[in-house]
Amino acid sequence: MVADGKLAVAPDKVSQAGLIKATVGGLTGEARARVIPPLPWNETFDAYPVGSVPPHWVSATAGRFQVSELDGRKVLEKLPNETLFKRMRVFMGPSDWSNYTVEADIRINEKRRQLGDAGIIAQRYTLVAFGNNQRLEMNSWQPETARAVSAPFAWKPNTWYRLKLRVENTSNGKKRIRGKAWLAGEPEPDGWLIDRVDPIPNQQGSPGLFADAQFGVYFANLKVTPNQ
Repeated sequence: MVADGKLAVAPDKVSQAGLIKATVGGLTGEARARVIPPLPWNETFDAYPVGSVPPHWVSATAGRFQVSELDGRKVLEKLPNETLFKRMRVFMGPSDWSNYTVEADIRINEKRRQLGDAGIIAQRYTLVAFGNNQRLEMNSWQPETARAVSAPFAWKPNTWYRLKLRVENTSNGKKRIRGKAWLAGEPEPDGWLIDRVDPIPNQQGSPGLFADAQFGVYFANLKVTPNQ
């Protein structure tokens, strides 16, 4: 509801987005608005109908992404695309967040012996499963590879894996970035595959997802939690 020039939303912690239209005299204006609940998040996509996308996510465009059913549950599918749109980033929250952890299940498709890439984003750091190169990599800006950190990891097609990316604030202004991957459904390993302190860090950034896959990838069981 809009009253006295202010948008009032229900106190329940439900994500939503929409178009606000205002008319004064002969003038009409429109603005998009979204409501984002505070952390923690635990997104299973069960609340969304098949074929839809979370409306408050940025760049989760219908026709590029959609909620699908796979293996008896709802998932977010990055649809197959052999154009420049095979590579996309989706952002889910405010751009001024920091000091949080992102987790998600991923599943990479294979076709013509080619695997795609899939990953998660936290505070502008990206943790990517590179399917063809069989590695896990963390980068702060993908074109700039000097600060990227990678570790070997044997990805199999059509198999669910769990990714976890944690970005921590430190007392001296640096950021500690850690990432790991393991077979979904198995116990989480204690150690981290990637552990780096960034002396010139990204201070803030939205949680998100990354996909570079002409044959499509899947995401499920998304979690975003504040660091304790």
